[in-house]
Amino acid sequence: MATTANILTLLKFYASKQKSPIIEYREFGDYLHRYAQHHLDENSELVSFCGASYTDALDAEISQLVSSRSVVVAPVSNKDYIFVISVFVEKFAETYKQIETNISIPFPSITDIPKSVPLDIVTRQPAADIIYRLLDKEELNDKTLYAIVFSKNIPSLLFPSLTCMAELVNCALRKIQDLLHKEETHDYFLKKLSISNPGKELSIKNFFAQFVSNPLAALDVLKNTGDTFYYWSQLCYFLKQDYTKVKDFTPEDITILQSVAVIEVATSYYKTKTSERIQKETAFKTLDNLMLNPPYYYSLADVLKMKDQNGVPLLGQYSEKELKEHLYALTQETVGNQMPELLVFKVNDDEGFYIKKEKVMPLIIRLANDARLVVRESLVKLWYKYLLDYETLPEMKEASAFERCLEREVRSADPILYAILNSTFLPVVAYEDKTPGRISLFRNGNILPYSELLMISRQEILSDAKIKLPFWYFIPVLSWILGLIFRKPKNSSQRQSSSTTATEKLRAEQKAAEAEKLRKRNEADSIDPKLSRKQELRKSAAEIEKKLVPESSTLDRELKGYLHEWNDRLGKQNYDNLTEDINSLIRDYLRKVLRSLKTESFSAERVSSLAQSLVDSPSMIKIKNHPALKRYTELYLVKLVKNIP
Repeated sequence: MATTANILTLLKFYASKQKSPIIEYREFGDYLHRYAQHHLDENSELVSFCGASYTDALDAEISQLVSSRSVVVAPVSNKDYIFVISVFVEKFAETYKQIETNISIPFPSITDIPKSVPLDIVTRQPAADIIYRLLDKEELNDKTLYAIVFSKNIPSLLFPSLTCMAELVNCALRKIQDLLHKEETHDYFLKKLSISNPGKELSIKNFFAQFVSNPLAALDVLKNTGDTFYYWSQLCYFLKQDYTKVKDFTPEDITILQSVAVIEVATSYYKTKTSERIQKETAFKTLDNLMLNPPYYYSLADVLKMKDQNGVPLLGQYSEKELKEHLYALTQETVGNQMPELLVFKVNDDEGFYIKKEKVMPLIIRLANDARLVVRESLVKLWYKYLLDYETLPEMKEASAFERCLEREVRSADPILYAILNSTFLPVVAYEDKTPGRISLFRNGNILPYSELLMISRQEILSDAKIKLPFWYFIPVLSWILGLIFRKPKNSSQRQSSSTTATEKLRAEQKAAEAEKLRKRNEADSIDPKLSRKQELRKSAAEIEKKLVPESSTLDRELKGYLHEWNDRLGKQNYDNLTEDINSLIRDYLRKVLRSLKTESFSAERVSSLAQSLVDSPSMIKIKNHPALKRYTELYLVKLVKNIP
C-alpha cells in the first residue's frame, strides 16, 4: 500500500490485515503511531500522529468519520471498537455475487450481522424509496449498508451500496422463477391467474411461459412487458396471499416474500417509466407532425411553445434537454445516402430555423410567389419615381445589375426565402425531390437567376413604370428639354441607398398608412363609448397578427400564400368560387361568435381553437390541405376582427 495519511484508508487496510471489520480502538491507535513514525519521511502529513498527543489527532479524525457515517464507534466488553462500514459493505456485496451463482442462497438480513455489532452501521430505507432512487440513478460505492424495509411484517433485507439495484431485482425474479419451475407450483399459480382473468387464458399462458422459460432475461421481461404489468401485480398478489398464510416462516418462505416485495416495487417503477416513455414518444410524434404544419419553419423558441391538440404544452411531457437531443438526432440521422428529415438554416447568422425536408420545396414555391408580387410592386413604384425625376438606375438597363437588385429585394422582402435559397442543403434537397410536376431550381449546377425564380422581367417592370408617366415624357424633344430643366444634379440626386431597398420603402409606407388609419379609427371610437369593445378587439387582433405574421411579411401576403396552398381548383371561376365560399363560411361563423366573444379571451389560442372548429366542420372537411386551410382561417379571422367597422 502506498504511504497515506487518510485514516479511513488505513482503517480498511488494517481491517484487511485483521480479516475483520471490527477494530479495537487502542490497538489501531498504536498501529497508527508506529505507522506514522515509520513513514514520516515519505509523508509529512503523518507528523500529527507521531508525538505523544497522537490520540487527540486520532480522536478528531475518527469523530469526522463518525459524522460522515463512514465508521461507527461503540463499546464492547468495556473496550471501544471501531466498526468500518465499508468492510461490511464489501462483505455483503460478496454475498450477492454468491446468490447470482447459487439462487437458493437467501438474501442477507439483519440477523446476519453479529450481535456485538451495533445496528447503527445500517441505514434503514423504505423499499419504494430506495428501489426507485437506485433504479433511477445508480450510486455504486462502499459507503452505505442499506436495510430495505418492507411492510406487513416482511423481514428487512440488507443491501450494500456496492451492488447494482438491478442485480437485486434480477435475483428476486430468478428466485420466483425457481419457485415456478416446480410443476405443482407452476400449474397452481397459472390456474389462479387464468381463473381471475377469464377470456385471457392464452395471453396469460404466453406471459407465464415467457417469464418462466427464460431465466437469463428475467429483468428484460419485466422491463418490456408493456400491457402485462397487470399480470405481474396479480402474480405478486397471489404469491403474497399464499405465503402470508404460513405461521412459521422458513428462510425460503422469507426469501420468497422479500422477492415478491422487491418485484412489486420494481414493477411499479418500470410501469411508471414505460408510461413516461410512451407519453414522451407520443409527444415527439405530435411535435414532428406539428412541424409539418404552416409556416413550416420554426425557431427553437417556437418549438418550445408548441402544444398538442388539447392545448397542453408539449414541453413538460419531455424536458428541454430531451427536446434538443431529439432535434439534434433528427438533423443527423440519415437513410442511405439521403439527407436527414429535419434541416437547419440561419437568417443573417441569427438563430437557426428547423424545417422538414419534405416542406422545403413547397415553402420555396409559396414564398417565391409571395415575394414576386411584393418585389414587382416595389420596383414598379420606385422606378416610376426615378423616371418621373428624369433619373435612371443601372438595373433598368443592365441584366447583371437587375439580378443584383432582385437579390437585394428578396433579402429584404423575405429573409426566409433568401436564406433557404442560399442554404447548403438546397442542391441536395432539390435533387432528391421526386414530387410530380416538380420545379427545377438549378441549371448546370448553379441556382437559377432571381429573375427566373420570381418570374420577373426587367422590361415588364420598366414598361409598367413608364406607362404611369405623363404623355409628354414620350415626346422626344420636349422630354429632353424638360429633363435638362428638372433633372436634379448628380450630387443632390436621391439615389437608391444600398441599405434601403424598394421593398423596405414600400413596407414603411404601408405601415405608416395603416398606423394613420388605425389612429383615425381610434379617435372616432373615443368619441363614441359604445365602440370601445370593438376598439379592444381590434387591438387584440393586431397583437395576434404580430404572432402569426412574420416581420418581413404582411397579413394580406400571408393570406394569399396559404390560399394558393389549400385552393387547388382548376380554372379561375372554380378557384374564385371556392375562395368566396370559404370566406363566407368564416364571416358567418365570426358573426355568431362575436355576439358572446369577450375581449379579454380573444387571444392567439382562441383564434386557433375557432379555426380548428371551422376546419373540422362538414363544410370544410373535404378540403385536402387542412394545415394550410387552418392557418388561412386563423389569418382571415384576425383580418376580419382587425377591420371591424
